[in-house]
Amino acid sequence: KARFDEQANIGWARQLENAGVHVAYGLVGLKVHAKICLVVRAEPDGIRRYCHVGTGNYNALTARTYEDLGLLTADEHIGADLSHLFNRLTGYGHGFTYSELVVAPEGVRPHLADLIAAEAAHGDGGHIVLKLNSLVDAEMIDALYAASAAG
Repeated sequence: KARFDEQANIGWARQLENAGVHVAYGLVGLKVHAKICLVVRAEPDGIRRYCHVGTGNYNALTARTYEDLGLLTADEHIGADLSHLFNRLTGYGHGFTYSELVVAPEGVRPHLADLIAAEAAHGDGGHIVLKLNSLVDAEMIDALYAASAAG
């Protein structure tokens, strides 16, 4: 049985489908935490993609405790990345290199490691600020300790 929030999501998905929206449910066994929306629209000058990438569910009850951010854009690169991501999440695509998005599970650790190494290379002039619920990834912990030793 679905939890309350999952049940509400199912209700919203059905309403969207009834309105003609293609709702992607994802792949079995793949847990997705993305808050993304892609609207593809035929316009007089061609196909245009409208994208929303968010960090949370914009819950009014927890708004004083948690901060949700969202990006609403028609940027072509982000639109292409989201198109490929949706293809991947629905099983129709794989092996794509994203130009703007950093996508887990394979993209996040190397990207963060590169950013940490770049700051470590600045020595005393480097700065790293992280806001985390927890940090348990040994590889990231080692990289952060190495960066702190560099400056």
